[in-house]
Amino acid sequence: MQQQMFEIRATGAPGLLARVESLFRRQRAPITSFFFEGGRGPVAVLTIEAEAPGDVADLLRRQLMRLVDVLEVSDAAPAPHQAQPEFRFEEKTA
Repeated sequence: MQQQMFEIRATGAPGLLARVESLFRRQRAPITSFFFEGGRGPVAVLTIEAEAPGDVADLLRRQLMRLVDVLEVSDAAPAPHQAQPEFRFEEKTA
């Protein structure tokens, strides 16, 4: 599966993360990492890395733009010289 990165700029409205996560879950695109930067102004930035093929990634971008609080969705590329804190999900199997 392809790794896609999304940079979402939105107003810091309550429930934003839940609505975004719900879209990824419905498209069966597991989120492998995310970085949320908000609270320092009216605009929050959410960077998400997910496993999604190209057509699903395009569909996700269109669906994200339809959310009321979302201002912009773009491809994110991690800067090689910048280390950003992130949270990684690990799936544990029995």
